Amino acid sequence: MMTCIVLCLFLVANEALGAYAFQLLMPLKGQDYEVVRLIRSPHPEFNVKAFGDEIRLNLEPNQNIISPSFEAFVNDGDIRTPIPSSSNASCNYLHSDESSTAAFDFCDPDSVRGLVLTDKYVLEIEPVEEEDSEEGYFHLVKRRPLVPDDWTEHLRNVPAAIERQISSALSERALKKRKSASGRPMVELGLFFDEAAYKLFSPFFKNDDVKLKNMLLAYINGVQALYHHPSAGTKIDLMLTHLEIFKTQPSDLPHYAGERSNLLDSFCVYNEKHNPADDKDPKHWDMGLYVSGLDFYAVENGKKSGVTMGLATVGGVCQAKYACVIAEFGVTNILGKPYPSAGFTSVYVLAHEMGHNLGMHHDSSSNSCPKDGFIMSPSRGVNGETLWSHCSADVLKGLDGWAKCLYDVQKPNTDMDHTQFKDKPGAVWGPKKQCEILLRDPDANYVGDDKKEVPEICQSLPCRTPHRTGYYYAGPALEGSACGVGKTCQGGSCTAIQGGDVSEVVAGGWGPWKYSKCQSGCTSHSKGFLKKQRQCNNPSPVYSIDGCKGPSYGVSLCKDEKVCKYKKRVTAAEFASRKCYEFNHYLPTLDKYGAGLQAPHEQGRLWVSCAIFCRREDSGLYYSPRIELNDIGLDPYFPDGTWCHNDGISDFYCMQHHCLPENFQLTKDSIWITDLLMSQNALPHPLKLPDDLQNYLSLDAHGKPISTTYQDNNILKPPSEDEWATVDYLEIKN
Repeated sequence: MMTCIVLCLFLVANEALGAYAFQLLMPLKGQDYEVVRLIRSPHPEFNVKAFGDEIRLNLEPNQNIISPSFEAFVNDGDIRTPIPSSSNASCNYLHSDESSTAAFDFCDPDSVRGLVLTDKYVLEIEPVEEEDSEEGYFHLVKRRPLVPDDWTEHLRNVPAAIERQISSALSERALKKRKSASGRPMVELGLFFDEAAYKLFSPFFKNDDVKLKNMLLAYINGVQALYHHPSAGTKIDLMLTHLEIFKTQPSDLPHYAGERSNLLDSFCVYNEKHNPADDKDPKHWDMGLYVSGLDFYAVENGKKSGVTMGLATVGGVCQAKYACVIAEFGVTNILGKPYPSAGFTSVYVLAHEMGHNLGMHHDSSSNSCPKDGFIMSPSRGVNGETLWSHCSADVLKGLDGWAKCLYDVQKPNTDMDHTQFKDKPGAVWGPKKQCEILLRDPDANYVGDDKKEVPEICQSLPCRTPHRTGYYYAGPALEGSACGVGKTCQGGSCTAIQGGDVSEVVAGGWGPWKYSKCQSGCTSHSKGFLKKQRQCNNPSPVYSIDGCKGPSYGVSLCKDEKVCKYKKRVTAAEFASRKCYEFNHYLPTLDKYGAGLQAPHEQGRLWVSCAIFCRREDSGLYYSPRIELNDIGLDPYFPDGTWCHNDGISDFYCMQHHCLPENFQLTKDSIWITDLLMSQNALPHPLKLPDDLQNYLSLDAHGKPISTTYQDNNILKPPSEDEWATVDYLEIKN
């Protein structure tokens, strides 16, 4: 039997919205889903008709999305501008009566999102990502069963704007009551995201400050998950009171280029100056967090050491002069290779520094706990150390004896509430997104995305991208990250999903391919290329690694006559020489005059004729700086579409750094360069490439290969965790 759904809404409160009607197109067999088309209706209606029921709605604008007690700003040259909410109160509407509750988002008049909760079921209305037509816009209406005791469990896949409205309406009072009754400590936080970090992450989010803010909420919730883990013993709640993003550095907050002692002193002064002094002030925060894109360093034994990733004063919380912490996020070395703090491993860095401020020392320092294996280890690499030691748990247990500021009552703000991620930010910010953040690359993915089980990511998440060689380790995957069928990462282990989370599992689905315009390097005999990209957002996966199999990025050839019409074509050698001259500014070992060449095609090494080889200053040999320039934003390869070979039958062209026949179709596996499967993370100390690896990447003076193989046992290995050890805390001076 076909079920018809017609939704007709008329909003008297906002005449610009007019009337809407959702007309049935087709039911989805075996599902409580319907595909409908949104059309404008000249006839006002006030009812929702669905599944044989008629629901009368009295929609009113929601004016309470942002509490005035909480603030989020972008700071640009000492001018602070509030960050807009991720929803617009003027276009969000609520309904509530004895039999139903509803929320609708009309911020995009042609892309309505809504939720209707009755005593029998939940209706979810969302747009379908398809092209619009003259007849209207496609929408999907889903009917879900209702669990009366916990309506908010149904909201995970609903847009954040609506989720906040319903969650606020149903649970704000309960949240406040729970906090005051729990008796456990609550750390109110002021978070400051510095100019260096803003410049790193803002381009990735296409300069959308709301998206950047939402990422920071997930980041803080990752820290919250650690302080809620059973190994902590005493659960510590975190609540953001103030969030400020610096487009430009404030004049009263010098950063000293990352020298950690001066930077911490500078931030502590700034934090005390701008934090309301009275702990009863709703805008006061207990601990200031300075999250930075600077590469921190310390001067130790007369030498500059860059292994430090944060600094805090032990036991400084609740003391205005010392309730301040600094931590790196998004940091790479001078060649662009990621430090452990580059991605969401920074969650552990920040949790570690906050632990110091809450009174913790390093494990093995003034306590009996082992040096390695836990969050308060003196070192932080990219593997494991996801739990608290019993020494750290003992410190948290004793907070009620001295940290009195953590036990006052504050009311949470739905728009600033990181707990929307339920201590499982990895459910929404899954393994792929974590790799994207690590490399700030939308085409990045995790290694093993084609497997059904990836338990290893809970200890260390390996990432790669088609634009670089090798692997990158993002540290332990966030809590809630899917690691197998029905399994997520919890406390560093891949465990079965428990309780209500099982019903929230959503397999991902691909969105449409998006194509670039034809581009070309305009080399002799070349073709152009166009890039195609797609996202796993239709729907986005939740607690799942299913769906979205296959590549998210690809290239194909195109005719470049129009692109190169007004450009003079150059030979491959001329193109290489121009690039080598540019590379010399970063690698002075290369010939300062920039002599370069294209190597002959090799069947066993398909990358060779697509890599740029530059003459060395010291030997006259030609060298491909694939490793040195891998992460710096300088491409050591010829552009896709560059002619690279003819086998007597067909021409070959560079495609994704491989020399391939013109009609070759790239697959998921063929977009990866697989000859240098090494860790490309930044090392704590400089390391010279092994001779056999340098020979593998070199040609003699006549352009002939010196070596076509190398020894795997000489490949760069991730450093020992001990190499990252540092003293990253200060003691309060009496």
